[in-house]
Amino acid sequence: MEQWFIMEPPLFQVLCLHELTANTSMVCPLRCGRKKLEYNPLIVNEMSDDALEEAMRAEAVRILMKHPYERRPEGCSQRAMGLGSNLVIGDNYSHPRFRIETPEEMGMKKGMNYEWYARAVESMSESGGEGQNEGDGSRSSAGTGNGNGSDGEEGEEGEEGKGQGDKHRDLAELWEEDELTAIQINEIIATTKSWGSIGGDLAEILQNSLKAKINWRNIFAGFRASVISSRRKLTRMKPNRRTGFQNMGSVRQFDTKLLVAVDVSGSISTKSLQYFYGVINSAFRYGFQEIDVIQFDCGITAVQSLKKVVKKTPIIGRGGTSFQEPIDYAHEHEYDGLVILTDGYAPEPSIPDGFRTGILWVCESEECHKMNKNWMEKSGRTCVMQLG
Repeated sequence: MEQWFIMEPPLFQVLCLHELTANTSMVCPLRCGRKKLEYNPLIVNEMSDDALEEAMRAEAVRILMKHPYERRPEGCSQRAMGLGSNLVIGDNYSHPRFRIETPEEMGMKKGMNYEWYARAVESMSESGGEGQNEGDGSRSSAGTGNGNGSDGEEGEEGEEGKGQGDKHRDLAELWEEDELTAIQINEIIATTKSWGSIGGDLAEILQNSLKAKINWRNIFAGFRASVISSRRKLTRMKPNRRTGFQNMGSVRQFDTKLLVAVDVSGSISTKSLQYFYGVINSAFRYGFQEIDVIQFDCGITAVQSLKKVVKKTPIIGRGGTSFQEPIDYAHEHEYDGLVILTDGYAPEPSIPDGFRTGILWVCESEECHKMNKNWMEKSGRTCVMQLG
């Protein structure tokens, strides 16, 4: 690290934000999160100096990408997050003395973002595909989350026989969203003039991460506050503000009628529909007690009322798309808020006279958002479901 002070300024600075801590219980050599850089001395002592430096370099790059602090892919396990992060680093950073997974080795596309890789790994785990690869030893085991040294020669199973999945799970154990730390990392990126060993393509990715991004989860939380309704009820249990107990006081009962409209047209992939319902499930964490959900394409194809998280739901539709259907349905039933999850491939709807429902358009991708945000913002707020 003393050498990095001159040669690798951004790597040096982000690691200086973290407290170096020993942890012999983890099965990966290094990991970061919660302002800590943890290392397992039992593993690190067996590594060459070059391999250890490359392992630290990989963790510093991971911190610069803000994977441990900014983004938690919805519906993904710690293991999927750890491996997904490794795939991004393996796709963008050269590490000749320290092996780490690459998209090609996993049979995945290059150039995708962290969330995409994490969800792809989760899907593979659910189908059992990746577990087979781990067991047959067909892939190298080295890397920050899955090996102990260079060239994949050391520690296939870890000190207590733990497998690859445990190492990736350990890698992401400390990860949690931390806006303050993310801001500090952004300041380092913004003020960096010399990128050292970080190539131009990766430096451009890091600089682009400073651009304002729309986090649909934050907007969803704010949207709840904007559409929350209240009803005033008289009660003898509370004194009147002016006359005391001589007259009845009042309390406000808060209640919000939320409608979520899911685009099930043929242009929406099954994976996106699964993620759409992850968005719906997240609404329960923001205080909604009950959510009405409709599926729509050219018409309303299904209606259901949810009071708890759903894991699977049948998809009915897969035709064309008309936004007019959920708009009219929300107006007719007098909902406080309407969340429309879509890829945007449909004409702009007309808003009925007297329409009082707050609308949140959640677009499937950045491309969808750029193409449609101008007309969507006329009727409500917009955000992107998938962040790059």
